[in-house]
Amino acid sequence: MLNDLVKPALERGDCEHMAALLRSTEDLPPLLASFYTLGASRNGWLVHGSLPGEAQADRRRLEEAGLDVDALEARGQLAVLELDLTVSPDEWVKPWSSLLDERLRSGFDALWFARFPIGPTAADVSGVLPFEAEWMRCFRGRRVVTLCPYIVGGLSDEARSEYGGHVGSVHDRMFDVPAAGSAPAA
Repeated sequence: MLNDLVKPALERGDCEHMAALLRSTEDLPPLLASFYTLGASRNGWLVHGSLPGEAQADRRRLEEAGLDVDALEARGQLAVLELDLTVSPDEWVKPWSSLLDERLRSGFDALWFARFPIGPTAADVSGVLPFEAEWMRCFRGRRVVTLCPYIVGGLSDEARSEYGGHVGSVHDRMFDVPAAGSAPAA
């Protein structure tokens, strides 16, 4: 299913900025492992953005979900990075543009980026949306596939609808992720 979601953008050579709506954090590692496996099969440079102090735990969770983190890192195809959350959206995005150019020159076909989950509170979402918007502005028309996970489990239908409206405003596409072990639905 992920392949079907990203294929049109990859064929255009464009950025696909997707929001994945998850029930819980337990649903995230299998989704990320699938996303990074697909990216690796398409000669992508894979980057996982971790919260400060969480990179090792994220590596372990990705390994447990079936991603060969050690092999991908040894090939220079995967980087698990702790993100600096203290800078402005503009400062946060700036280095990624030159890193993308460098990695494309080194032979990779695209950047495949995903990060830690956001949510489920409205404050969590409102804090990240300026970063998401700046990412879209910077990478529109470039070879970047981005998967942004958001936790929606436990929200009322009304809160989830409002949440989805805000998240959808800065993403090309949103999709629901069924419980771990299931394929995402479009």
